[in-house]
Amino acid sequence: MPKIVRGSAMHVIEQVVRLGCGLWVTPLMVYHLGENGFGLWGILVGIFSQFLLLDLGLSTSMPRFLARSIGNGDVEDLRHTASTGTVGMLIIGFIAQVAGAITWVALPWFLSDVHDLAEARSVVMALTLSSLAFWLVRPILVHLQSQLRRDLIAVAAILRVLVCTALVAWALRSGRGLVTVAWIHAFGGLGELVLMALMDRSFFPLVRWHWARRGKARELLIFSRWSYLLTTSERINFSGTDIFILAAVISSAASGIYSLGQKFAIMFYDVAYAIVGAQLLSTFSQLDGAGNRSGLERGFIAASRISVQVAVIGGGILWAVGPAFLKRWVPQQAAAATPVLLALILPHVLGAAQIPARHLLISMARHRPLALTFLVGISLNIGLTVLLVRLYGIVGAAVASLVVMSLVYAVAMPWLVVRQVGLPWRTVAWECLWLPLGRSTLLLVPAFVLVRRWLEVPTYGHIMLGIAALSAVFFALLALGLLGREERTWFHLGLRLLFKRNKAAARPPMASP
Repeated sequence: MPKIVRGSAMHVIEQVVRLGCGLWVTPLMVYHLGENGFGLWGILVGIFSQFLLLDLGLSTSMPRFLARSIGNGDVEDLRHTASTGTVGMLIIGFIAQVAGAITWVALPWFLSDVHDLAEARSVVMALTLSSLAFWLVRPILVHLQSQLRRDLIAVAAILRVLVCTALVAWALRSGRGLVTVAWIHAFGGLGELVLMALMDRSFFPLVRWHWARRGKARELLIFSRWSYLLTTSERINFSGTDIFILAAVISSAASGIYSLGQKFAIMFYDVAYAIVGAQLLSTFSQLDGAGNRSGLERGFIAASRISVQVAVIGGGILWAVGPAFLKRWVPQQAAAATPVLLALILPHVLGAAQIPARHLLISMARHRPLALTFLVGISLNIGLTVLLVRLYGIVGAAVASLVVMSLVYAVAMPWLVVRQVGLPWRTVAWECLWLPLGRSTLLLVPAFVLVRRWLEVPTYGHIMLGIAALSAVFFALLALGLLGREERTWFHLGLRLLFKRNKAAARPPMASP
């Protein structure tokens, strides 16, 4: 429990740092690179982000199997899993380099509006090196994740973000272009790799070529086929295709404007995930590996109720403050980006509330129907996006995501937990989702409305004051137990674990089903 709380706290700090650095450097990139240059950066980064699809689900299956080995104390299986998974990641890293070379060659075919092809190809070379660093560091990261050491991962990420952001700002203000920005990120990835290797030296004794097993590879891949389909569908369905469809139907500038509104919704989800979801897969997998079914169910109920509270306050702050921030942040693009932001708030709130459900199904190897659900979602989302973009422009892409994500998270996922795990419908859908969601929303709506009206003519100082006021109201309601008795108990427990070294306080209270 102390590892979970400390790791989650550090991961939250990491996401806050990412958020702050991203908000600071993005206007600089829009100003110095122009809308076309910024849109080009978004498209190229989006292409390379899809290289994550090469992992065949190993990024999900490795933490799950490593955590289960730790949970049941099987050292031999731990070595076989670490060695086999690492070999797989190295092979994927080589394939990613080939994919980067193909992208370099194919640039003229799908970027017809790029005037300086040489610049775009230099950016691709830097991003290809970044992808290599990503796959080399991935085995170390999943090993730390399985040990619930998210705090070490966060430290390395924070250092990289701070250094890269400072260098990018310096380069832009010095008149450097997109190529310099790309190479800064590439060398930042290599630096993070070195730092992670120094932090987790215990990983390397677990990896030997002769410990890699075909049987273990088959076991990992059998589990990974559905987790791969799940993660692939999530990426393509909810964030991966919108900017490409917009670039093809309208222009790269339109995709850049869309990304400004989308950025806040994604950042909100990332922060919510950092608070409640960063270590759930490893935690649930350890409990499942130890055969602790009752602890697994209690952990899911508690995590779900906490996730709902985080989703409500985060989504409310985004609704109250987001439009005002866009006006100050990117005033020329705010009018077009604000509708995108507002349309994406609700589906991301529902997605944040269902983070524990996703990890519970994966940890218990019940994720096949979830993967098929997301596969249906991706088909619906792509078709709906193409149709609505032609009719309504960039807002159409956001509306398509709103419809599909809401159906998946509000209806399909609770039903899957009930059917696959065997928990009562009342517990999953009512007590873990709709009751706390409705109660918290009703209690906080007056504060959200007042802050949004107050920020009609915003300054950065007023925006920060509004966020602080809403946070204070939320924590006051939480501490008083108005948002739920279990939520208040877990809130006080988290404070004790963060600020006191009291091992006795590490026992979680019994969550009422």
